[in-house]
Amino acid sequence: MSRFCSMLLAIIIGLGSLLAQSPPKVKVLILTGVSNHQWPATTQVLRQILEQTGRFEVRVNEEVRGNGSETFAPYDVLLLNYTDRQQTEGPWWDNQAREALLDFVRNGKALVCYHASNNAFWGWEEYDKLVGGTWREKANHTPYHSYTVKIVDTENPITKGMPPTFAETDELYEGLTLQPSIHVLATAYDDPNNCGKQTHHCGTGTDQPMMRTHKYGLGRVFQTTLGHDVKAMESPGFRLTLVREAQNGRPPER
Repeated sequence: MSRFCSMLLAIIIGLGSLLAQSPPKVKVLILTGVSNHQWPATTQVLRQILEQTGRFEVRVNEEVRGNGSETFAPYDVLLLNYTDRQQTEGPWWDNQAREALLDFVRNGKALVCYHASNNAFWGWEEYDKLVGGTWREKANHTPYHSYTVKIVDTENPITKGMPPTFAETDELYEGLTLQPSIHVLATAYDDPNNCGKQTHHCGTGTDQPMMRTHKYGLGRVFQTTLGHDVKAMESPGFRLTLVREAQNGRPPER
């Protein structure tokens, strides 16, 4: 065998070894298609943020009705960008799709609930338990404005190594219906001097949870209320925590 052939064979073997050592990509399915927000634009940005890291394989599903457990089975993470706004923005998922969502997380996989997805499925109590914090009768938000997000758990994989605070220009949700099982990662002060011109609604003067996690069955749920629109999604803090939320959804055995 010539020296060149020997070198080529060594390179091929070496490349094969590197490929074998590379971890498999996290498979993410974005569930969307209905929202009172600009879901086509934000879905595209969500996909871009994840795919540009090289760590994710992302697909988008805009019609969830009729989906079953077999639809979700190939994926590690479901990412919700969906809200039916009390059934005024589109039909509810059917029972099969809703049960498949619950089973996916119960059986050990991960769910990322993005921004207004916590507004979805009014009246479905198990969704409230699944997501951990939902927009219901007492929820509100002050006008889109600049504020500071404060990390309150610096050791969680999603927030570890981040600066203790980072700036956001976004909506700030308040008064969500929170489950006792949630673990808060970051908060923001809801300034009482920030008031709506038409609604005259002002901030509560309290810290509100912006990112949180909890367990549902054997699975993990991560929720961020950040990212109202494409502009807000430009925030480095939003982008980093989204990637980490999805990355942390990799099943432990992998």
